[in-house]
This record gives sequence, C-alpha cells and structure tokens, in this order.
Amino acid sequence: MDRASRTILERFSREAHNLLTHYRYNRSRPLHPRYRKGQIDALRWLCELGRIYLEEERRIPERLRRAIERECHHVEPLPPGPYRQGIEDALDRALELLEG
Repeated sequence: MDRASRTILERFSREAHNLLTHYRYNRSRPLHPRYRKGQIDALRWLCELGRIYLEEERRIPERLRRAIERECHHVEPLPPGPYRQGIEDALDRALELLEG
C-alpha cells in the first residue's frame, strides 16, 4: 500500500488517541462536563475508525490475491486458445507481483 496512506492513517490514529487522553485526564482547563463528554465520545469513535482503516489497509494484499484467484476460476470454463492464455498470463503475473 502507498506509504503516504499508511502514514496518514497512523498519524490520524495517534493524534486522535493523544487528544482522547488529553480530554480524559487533563482537568486543568475548565470545560463544561457535557463538552468534555462530547469530545471524549467523538474521539473514541475516531480512534476506533482509525483502527478499522489500519486493519483494512493491512488486509488489502490478501483481498487482492483472493479477487485474482477468483477471477482465475472464472476463466477455467473458457475454451483453450490465445484469449484465455492471455488472461491467464496476466493473472499469473499479477499474483507474482503480489508475492513481492
């Protein structure tokens, strides 16, 4: 996956967590209790959202591999010939690229 995307997701998660910690434990600023609760609830949700997207980002290569393998099975009923061979070769190269 693109390093920039991963960096953005990691920074997003880290910042949300830092703010959550700040609003949970920092009582030096006089804030309305409902405001603090709203901040904490929103930041919890944002932390969870960041975690979900980071997990999804980690799973992209496996999901891509499964999609290519599914397509390989869709090609099997085609009659042998140059068209089918072209598709199979392209899919095989794609799988090789995923292997690294």
